[in-house]
Amino acid sequence: MKVLLVSAEVDPFAKVGGLADVAGSLPRALAKLGTDIRVIMPKYRTVRLRAGDMQRVVESLPVLMPACESGCAIDMSYLPDSNVPVYFVEHNEYFDREGVYGSPSGVYADNAQRLCFFCRAALAAAPALGFEPDVIHLNDWHTALIAAYCKLRGLHYATVFTAHNLGGAYQGTFPQDYLDDVGLDLGEPRVHRLLLGGPLNLARVGLGFADVINTVSEKYAEETANEATGEGVADLIAQRGNDMWGVVNGIDYDLWSPRNDGHIAAQYDADDISGKAACKADLQGEFGLPQNPDIPLISMVTRLDAQKGLDLVAELLDDTSRFQLVLLGTGDPQLEALFSEASRTHENIGARLEFSDALARKIYAGADMFLMPSRYEPCGLGQMIALAYGTVPIVRSTGGLADTVHATGAATNGFSFEEYSTQALKGALKQALDAYRNSRRWRRLMANAFACDYSWTASARRYQELYQAACQKAAA
Repeated sequence: MKVLLVSAEVDPFAKVGGLADVAGSLPRALAKLGTDIRVIMPKYRTVRLRAGDMQRVVESLPVLMPACESGCAIDMSYLPDSNVPVYFVEHNEYFDREGVYGSPSGVYADNAQRLCFFCRAALAAAPALGFEPDVIHLNDWHTALIAAYCKLRGLHYATVFTAHNLGGAYQGTFPQDYLDDVGLDLGEPRVHRLLLGGPLNLARVGLGFADVINTVSEKYAEETANEATGEGVADLIAQRGNDMWGVVNGIDYDLWSPRNDGHIAAQYDADDISGKAACKADLQGEFGLPQNPDIPLISMVTRLDAQKGLDLVAELLDDTSRFQLVLLGTGDPQLEALFSEASRTHENIGARLEFSDALARKIYAGADMFLMPSRYEPCGLGQMIALAYGTVPIVRSTGGLADTVHATGAATNGFSFEEYSTQALKGALKQALDAYRNSRRWRRLMANAFACDYSWTASARRYQELYQAACQKAAA
């Protein structure tokens, strides 16, 4: 089967969030299973710095926009350690900029037009490259227009739309007058029904026009059919019925392994965890915390955003006598100020308002516990990485956190709570702190964590099934 995966960001060429991790890892796993998969993305300024040698494969490609004809060039490289081709759409006016979606001063005002161009260029590129896919795999609202163009133009491609995050801020919503800019007409009955005669919502475009749709965990697929979680899209999710899938993301255990991680103080694995103590001492030193081997060390590597449950964590900051807390991340200025002040005034709290892959790895390796009290979490990668490092998660039971962290049974690998409240979080935290003081029980929890297998292989097989379902739906 031939698949063209379209994404606005792909690790390691351009990364804003977890979408890039998926778009950089899933194709490699699919290729190992025999899928002929190619990736296409915009050629941002960061690509010039990170892609290494690129080959120009299309010198000039006409791209018909709603109001004019434009054009682009296509360069090619490969995903690292693979034979998976990555095509880069070069249009300097749209993509040769400081950031992916915006600069420090805010999002780009022409994002709808930029991404419309990318979608149209991706469709034009396939025949120009001599690669006619059976399936076009779309990722998040940035690429949703392709599903509409395929259906409205009668193109033969099957389409899969993966929603990595359906929170209200991640649906690609624009004023109604942007419809002309992207070439959609409310006078077309399918468009009118989909958008309810209202503003342009690109997530709804993808969810409504794609042959098959999915979220990145089974639990989140269920939750998005509820208006409380699937705000603005729940009606569509419910309508799609069996066309809606949940496929949990995976992680690459070659990249995330304390056995061979060169950034951590001492390497270790499930058979010999002695190196984890050295990693803990190193992490405490890195954050200026008392180097006490016996106090539980809780960690967070997170975007500082209301979604991530940081308002609940804020209620814990004045009561850290029984544990230490380290946090790495950037985001909301008010949350940054809150954790910066807590780090300055509390002996057992450390915060770094930055993103550092090397420091993140030290945190995964050196912490005893990993905290993710999210309001909602489509999948989450942090808890799976923590498990790979033998670091026990404490999570709210939502989305992918519920699918991967199990608080009961023989395979218990962490702690969870249901209600979104400080009291519920404190209850789960108390359970974790009590368990930590029982060395035999804690070793068993760590063993269960190490035993988890959330590799991409199982997820890639599910995507192969999903592609087959999309082809059958398109042909019906």
